Amino acid sequence: VNLGTWLETQRQQKRKGELDISLEKHLEEVGVIWSFFKEQWGDNYLLLVKYQQREGHANVPSSHKEEGVNLGTWLETQRQQKRKGELDISLEKNLEDVGVMWDVFKEQWENNYCLLVKFQQREGHANVPSSHKEEGVNLGTWLNTQQTQMNKGELDISLKKRLEEVGVRWYFFKEQWG
Repeated sequence: VNLGTWLETQRQQKRKGELDISLEKHLEEVGVIWSFFKEQWGDNYLLLVKYQQREGHANVPSSHKEEGVNLGTWLETQRQQKRKGELDISLEKNLEDVGVMWDVFKEQWENNYCLLVKFQQREGHANVPSSHKEEGVNLGTWLNTQQTQMNKGELDISLKKRLEEVGVRWYFFKEQWG
């Protein structure tokens, strides 16, 4: 008898509630893992917690590896499962508790927008020089990117409106150098 096949049969019986409790206890004593998914998810989650405690956030870059595990890819998989409605609500809550953001682009945009508002309130205008940094963020480059997206018709109308409300003039450079 193949050991792997036998063990899978035991797992199936346990899932069905048909495995003798004494055999279940013996198998657990020798280290049988009943659910690889739960075990692996838990291990990856602990790596995420470790990352968050060290870095101060849970926005793991997609290519980041932690102790040999591609934690960024794992986190992106969790985000995809949430978007599809396939992520268990308890797992979703655990990830939120450690600070996982589901829509990284939206969160980054909001953070940059808040920096723009802060700049506008301090300077009295929203014409950010292209090389200007605000709290370590290259706000000028970000605003130029918004301009480029607007010119291509790729900037969401609600985002465009919010930028205009804070005083962004889309043709500032054209007006200034025109």
